[in-house]
Amino acid sequence: MSMKKNGNDSEVKYKYSIDLSWYQEQERSFVLLATSRLCPSSQKKKLPKTDTAIFNTMKQCCSKAEDFITPELPLAECIFRLFLANGNRPLSLEQIQARLQQRLSDISGSRDLSIPKLQRILKSDRFYGLRIAEVDDEEEPNNNLLQND
Repeated sequence: MSMKKNGNDSEVKYKYSIDLSWYQEQERSFVLLATSRLCPSSQKKKLPKTDTAIFNTMKQCCSKAEDFITPELPLAECIFRLFLANGNRPLSLEQIQARLQQRLSDISGSRDLSIPKLQRILKSDRFYGLRIAEVDDEEEPNNNLLQND
């Protein structure tokens, strides 16, 4: 478990990602789950068969569709899709919150996207393999939280 200390205070910051080894431990298929989220355009092509190919397809094509992350989806599904869209790069709770607010801007005022709620969803996940990520100490958080990965 990797922790990152915030330079301003002693608060510990975690980053999260999809733990691909969790799928093996659970005898589940990440590839099967992720390919079911492919956009219609990508489904018509040869389906990606590796984790890397799936992340590339999601990032370059599927995540650009307006209906990739929608208000109708459960919040845990939205978070899972954020990681599919960004190539599974670890994100802090604040980064997850900012990206969800950007993607769900039409309704973000009426939906609870608070840090405690997001943390609860991530801690209780038993379906998507969302876990605290191992982050290198040299890796700095992305300062542009709204950057489109």
